[in-house]
Amino acid sequence: MLGTSNQSKLAGGGVRYTMIYQDATSLVSETATQTYNLSNPLPSGLVEEIGFRFTGATAAAYPSAASFTELITGLRCTFNGDQWLNVQTQANVNTSNTVSRVGAFVQDIGGRVVEDTSALTNLDCTVWIPCGINVPNNSRFELQLNYAVAAAALTSGNFEVWIKYGKSTNMTIVGNMTSQNVAANTQTLITVKIPTIKGATVAGIAVQGETAVDNLSSVIVKPLGDFQYSPTYLRGISGASQNGYVFADLNDSLNELQFADKLAGYYFVPLYNLSIVDGSVSLLVDAAVAEFYTFTPVLNLPTSGSGERQPRQTASVATGSKGAILSRAEDQ
Repeated sequence: MLGTSNQSKLAGGGVRYTMIYQDATSLVSETATQTYNLSNPLPSGLVEEIGFRFTGATAAAYPSAASFTELITGLRCTFNGDQWLNVQTQANVNTSNTVSRVGAFVQDIGGRVVEDTSALTNLDCTVWIPCGINVPNNSRFELQLNYAVAAAALTSGNFEVWIKYGKSTNMTIVGNMTSQNVAANTQTLITVKIPTIKGATVAGIAVQGETAVDNLSSVIVKPLGDFQYSPTYLRGISGASQNGYVFADLNDSLNELQFADKLAGYYFVPLYNLSIVDGSVSLLVDAAVAEFYTFTPVLNLPTSGSGERQPRQTASVATGSKGAILSRAEDQ
């Protein structure tokens, strides 16, 4: 599957789906949270999207009251050591009957969740996330996957990672979150760290409270002015209250997809591809209740290369007994 024949077919630029990982063990548990660290080679080409697929069966009940993605608390993925995705969520609980935070976030950045709604005992759910990164020959992916406690055990199942090779006009990179406590009824300055990737602009910032309650009062994006965004306004300009979040309600007797116009405790702040010069974005945040918040930046940049710039030693003097530091000391 990962040989040169696949790579030659990808060179033409057409769409191709390739499974790059599969196992029957990286699954949820009804007794404890779970963390899995996975890695595998992947063929070269332009990664248009990456898909995480969960399938299986249960004895009599579904693992979550609504979408299976409610149980996903973390997805952190790197290509060749360069991180492009880090989604970490709060307030996950298997009794939630609305859209999940992973589901809402993925839809905010142009992805989707595809899930079967026809039977409580069958699991078939795939999370597709836009990427737009070119990977060279001899590439490798690494994934950290985290789950909340499930409502029911899987009697059998599979976890798969799929790559959709194709075309993309830009990369979508989800950076590390900034975390901070926000005091009650006091405007708090939040400095959101932005990865230092040349040419990247900030599409938006996902804001999460630690509870599934709308305790946020307002957000001011200082680079864009002094206008206060309320939760209602944020949901309007991000499209949540216009188009809605789609999610599978597995306990719905009509087997229908449901729509949610908001997700309490979660907000997406559009930054309209803001160009950053100092590696951060300043937000003024006010909340009615003291709470722990996370702020996750989403970046766009033209499809060509990727990866956060890392510190690198450049001195030509070798270390050791005659290295730069000791030589300086001995010269005194």
